[in-house]
Amino acid sequence: MRIAFISQPRDAIEAEGTQNGSVAIVTWELARRLAQRHDVTVHAPRARGQVEEERGNENVRVRRTSRVFRRSHKVMDLGTGLLGLSPPYFAWSAFFHEYAAAVAAQLARDSPDVIHIQVYSQFIPAMRRAVPKARIVLHTHDELLTRLDPRIVDRRLALADAVVTCSEFVTRRLQARFPRRAARIHTIGNGVDTERFHPVGAAQVVALPRHQVLFVGRVSPEKGVHVLARAFEAVLAQVPDAFLTVIGSAGLLPYNQIRLLESDPHVASLREFYGSGLLQRIRKQVLEARHGYVDAICSSMSPQTRARVEFRGPSSHEELPALYQGASLLVAPSLCEEPFGLPLAEAMASGLPVIASRAGGMCGIVEEGRTGRLVERGDVRALAEAMISLLRDPQTLAGMGRASREAAETRFGWTAAAERLENVYQH
Repeated sequence: MRIAFISQPRDAIEAEGTQNGSVAIVTWELARRLAQRHDVTVHAPRARGQVEEERGNENVRVRRTSRVFRRSHKVMDLGTGLLGLSPPYFAWSAFFHEYAAAVAAQLARDSPDVIHIQVYSQFIPAMRRAVPKARIVLHTHDELLTRLDPRIVDRRLALADAVVTCSEFVTRRLQARFPRRAARIHTIGNGVDTERFHPVGAAQVVALPRHQVLFVGRVSPEKGVHVLARAFEAVLAQVPDAFLTVIGSAGLLPYNQIRLLESDPHVASLREFYGSGLLQRIRKQVLEARHGYVDAICSSMSPQTRARVEFRGPSSHEELPALYQGASLLVAPSLCEEPFGLPLAEAMASGLPVIASRAGGMCGIVEEGRTGRLVERGDVRALAEAMISLLRDPQTLAGMGRASREAAETRFGWTAAAERLENVYQH
């Protein structure tokens, strides 16, 4: 088969090495495995210093377009969010229209058998017009489609041959919202590179710092980092040598997305970080967008706790394996219903126990009492108790770490995910 992946317009793709961003990682890991049996091209935006077309060692052709007006669309999305317009701009047909048109023109010349679109359902009509006989697959990584006008989304999905998702949680939500399309919605899951992410060797164990707690992900209110900081205050009272490292880019999830999820009381509680009036929204979402949330967390900590917490900012995908190997456990205290939770899978592959919120796709990753613990969203006390109980019980911690690695090897292999996707393409 000739397969064309369409990357998100914000995700530049490297022809060799690792990718940055969870959706880019998923795109590349699937593409390079399918390229072992098929002719695969990834269409992506062109970043500074990249050539228009290249093929690396993975036998995946990468074609790039410069027609990506990121800044203009970001301003429009921010502006419609500040004004509270509906539907949100990221769901409009105009969102990155120029990127979709440029890729569609390339596909019309190439005539692929399968067109695999990442995230944006509004790209489907353009691709269907460009290659009427192609099989079109939409890949969605969250439940936001269920929060949009169902009539608009259903018309788009009617033009697709299949929808694939990252978890059973997302699949169930989509099937319930779009029952007429339920039979064409499939879970392929996410994976993790178990060769890159692996436990430390026996000779390294003695050098590891004790009681190192790790958070990996976007440092944004819906991820619950402020809840983790409050819980960590209680942890230090019982485990004074504990240390918390927060890895990830700081900033606010666009308010357009938060607004769609506000029927969930846990998400609604995050309004304080976004502001209630227009002027307050501008201050929090524009002037303080990059640092306001972290500043608020730091100002709420006691000096003693602040000395035991490090905000390291983003780390490259190359640095992550060593960070996981140097930790005792990973905590993912999300207040939203996460569709999957890639850091959980990476941590488990690295031999770490994990603590996560009992919500969304994370319930399908963490096996309570075997690979980690699940706690209710926003429950500071329960989160603290879970961390304390594991940090003070090295035998249980080690056993869960071994079980985590075993689970990652058997459940989160990219090869299996690629085979499930290939089966969708064929049937």
